[in-house]
Amino acid sequence: MLSTPSFANNGNLIKKVRFPRFVLPFSVVTNNMVHFLLSIPILLLFILASGDRPSPVWLLGIPLLTLVQLGLLMGIVLLLASFDVFFRDLEHLTEVFLNLWFYVTPILYPLSMVPTRLKPLYYVNPMSPLIEAWRDLFIHNTLPGPELWASIAFVAAAVALGAGAFRRLEGSFADAL
Repeated sequence: MLSTPSFANNGNLIKKVRFPRFVLPFSVVTNNMVHFLLSIPILLLFILASGDRPSPVWLLGIPLLTLVQLGLLMGIVLLLASFDVFFRDLEHLTEVFLNLWFYVTPILYPLSMVPTRLKPLYYVNPMSPLIEAWRDLFIHNTLPGPELWASIAFVAAAVALGAGAFRRLEGSFADAL
């Protein structure tokens, strides 16, 4: 994850200039979110080439899912980047964890392929309902259902935890760097 070392890699800037430090990881996440959003028109071309048509539901679904995804990422990134200042190996552990998380999230396979007895475990993963919501929006032209509420609750918890850790640790960043 490129944003995990965002505070640690900008130690000189943090020590010399007073600015809202949350901007450092936020800029990385926002940059990647822009890249993601710029890929949607390319996806749209593939959908049109396959003979399908997007529905007006996309106008509501894309901003909603983007906001949920951005909140989830910012909460996690603020937490990890804040702790990475003090525990530099966290950056490497994050890479390992993200690889594992990729395979336990239904990205390469739909959730419908998961055995019924294991589906409750998949809904513990906040990315599973989010990925399924993106898939439903782009393939079936439907808005996310109530299963997305689990992701939204996790987003609220991640943002609260990430912002709390950041506020608590921010004052000692310059000393640790």
